[in-house]
Amino acid sequence: MATKNQKPQPIDAYLASVKDPVARKTLGALRLQLRKLLPGAIETISYRMPAFKVDGNVVAGFAFFKEHCGYYPFSGSVVPALKPELEGYSTSKSGVTFRPDKPLPAKLVKRLVQARLAEIATGGKMPAAARKNALITERVTDSAVKEATGRDWKAWMRALDAAGAAELNHKQLVALVAREVESGWWQQSIAVAYEQARGKRVVGETATTGFQVGVVRTLPMTAPELWDLLTKQAERWLGPDVTLKLEPGTSYEIPKRRGAPGVRGELRVVKAGQRLRMTWQPDGWKKPATLQLTLVPKARGVSLHVHMEKLPDAKTREAMRERWSKVLAKIAKD
Repeated sequence: MATKNQKPQPIDAYLASVKDPVARKTLGALRLQLRKLLPGAIETISYRMPAFKVDGNVVAGFAFFKEHCGYYPFSGSVVPALKPELEGYSTSKSGVTFRPDKPLPAKLVKRLVQARLAEIATGGKMPAAARKNALITERVTDSAVKEATGRDWKAWMRALDAAGAAELNHKQLVALVAREVESGWWQQSIAVAYEQARGKRVVGETATTGFQVGVVRTLPMTAPELWDLLTKQAERWLGPDVTLKLEPGTSYEIPKRRGAPGVRGELRVVKAGQRLRMTWQPDGWKKPATLQLTLVPKARGVSLHVHMEKLPDAKTREAMRERWSKVLAKIAKD
């Protein structure tokens, strides 16, 4: 309840109106738990029930109806997704009901909140096409992963590096994350995010064998401007005297020059304004690697993701990391 020095909250009035003392106590305790799970959230009334908003999205709500209490994640998919964990409770697509004298366990409330935060984070406001090609760390915010798992993305990368995750396959990596994270959704998300960050997985593709690398840079231009640069000024990122015809199946060739071997390849995928995918085979390589460039619009500028897979060895991987880092830095500077 509000004190003399505090502005009354909308939820205070709602709880005061609940005549059943057991229900009032249960919902009051639920409110306190949601405050701890969602620090900084705005308390409000939505659809005539107490609700918690985070960044404009309602994450959780609760209410009392005559003989039962209800918990509502303001989503039609959260409750169905957690159906096995909600066995024994009366559920609908939009909520969970329970008796006032049998509150939802704190652990279950936390899972419901985590699931809703994850849904909001992965939904975002990013266009569907861009979201499909975005890194996990771009689709899921730092605040969401920290709220759900106790670490932000940088902390997870450091912790997994220290644990030797770079040498693990996907299944082993998920098992490593599972030592600290209960949610299967978060286990997979963190594992995939790590693989993407360390060049072990290409965005939008299943992880393949061979050495892989990824380089990302946000550039001070719009996505259409960057697309024009990549497609009409290919020499700025492929090399001098190269011609790139935007038709899948067409070949290209980068002439040999001092300090750099010639490169030949074939354009495989062209998604206008979004992605280029091609083979990349320098002189002396027995097999071609795959090169993919993906554009991801940002609030300020556009991120260019360069990914290579099927590289011959670790030394080449580091050489490609250095090459593309320099290319992106030059584009950003120019």
